Amino acid sequence: MSKKRKSVDKSLIISLIAIVIIFIAYLGSPLSKVRNISVKGVNDLGAQQVIDATELNDNSLLIGVFLRKNSISNKTHEKLPSVKSLDFQTKNFRDLIINVHEYQTLGLIYKHGYYYRIITGGKVLSNKIKAPIGNYPIYSGFDKKSQLKKITEIYRQFPASVKNNTSEIYNAHTKINPYRLKIDMNDGNKVIADSRTVAKKMKYYPGIASQMKQKGVVDLEVGAYSYAFDDKK
Repeated sequence: MSKKRKSVDKSLIISLIAIVIIFIAYLGSPLSKVRNISVKGVNDLGAQQVIDATELNDNSLLIGVFLRKNSISNKTHEKLPSVKSLDFQTKNFRDLIINVHEYQTLGLIYKHGYYYRIITGGKVLSNKIKAPIGNYPIYSGFDKKSQLKKITEIYRQFPASVKNNTSEIYNAHTKINPYRLKIDMNDGNKVIADSRTVAKKMKYYPGIASQMKQKGVVDLEVGAYSYAFDDKK
């Protein structure tokens, strides 16, 4: 082996050793650890809830967070089912930002003195809530999972302005119409509708409501018309 080749090999070894020493020194220094944790993207969860579920703190190694990002995300989902996934980024070298991607909340149901959130797919979360949160509708009479999944998908198709105005949705089926719904609106009106057509017809609600001189019923079950509560029609 030539002297030149030996010199190159020796330099390479020294460089690798130096890199290992620097890396070890870095791992042992405060620079390798998380300093601050912030959370972005939460809608119905608290930031501290997410941090607690990840089990990350100011003793966590930054490099470890990124090496274990998938397992941390999966663990968080197990504890908080409404969390779809997490991703991470750093700021100022040591500050960690947790970006949360949540499943959409589509409403609440009331059971045994508590409210429970319903997310995409009609899944009911087990976390108990003492009082309604957000501006989500409360569903009543949809006891089967298939019914809840269907009605939440229908609600998801409502225009944004109508969603924000929806207070409660009731299963009001009859022998004549097993698809009948009643909907309480936040503006004081009530809607009668058919679950097979309500997703398309609710876009007409704002226009009909704006022409009503008194609070009353908007009937979308067959056709689309309204009448006041004191109307005997």
